[in-house]
Amino acid sequence: MGNKAYYANRQLVNSSLISRSSKLQIHHTLVRPVVTYGSESWTLTMEEERALAVFDRKILRKIYGPVKENELWRIRRNDELEAVIKGEKIVRFIKWQRIRWLGHIERMQDTLQFQKRCCTESCMQQDEEEDQKLDGWMTCSRT
Repeated sequence: MGNKAYYANRQLVNSSLISRSSKLQIHHTLVRPVVTYGSESWTLTMEEERALAVFDRKILRKIYGPVKENELWRIRRNDELEAVIKGEKIVRFIKWQRIRWLGHIERMQDTLQFQKRCCTESCMQQDEEEDQKLDGWMTCSRT
């Protein structure tokens, strides 16, 4: 669905008449919500995080365009894109959405106790699994 949202607005993104800030606004208001719909309940694997980051960088490369270096044009590298967007990665956005949703669940009335308990237990279990994966990775990298 994200590709459809992007290609539906491709003429706007490719237009030289529209400023970069407007193109970024289009990306943040029309494409990103379609891609991240329902992300509050997602359990992201590393492969899915990578695929989302690749998709986001593809669009950002179209928005920011190539760089002229020594009379030759080249595409922007990942580190250059990250410096330009200043940490507004799509994976970080999704994790922020999950935390925001958890706060909403925590503020629920006590009459919705079952939903609250299911959501908080599920989120806590996902966090523990992510911590275990991270701990396993850290121990493997040390050896």
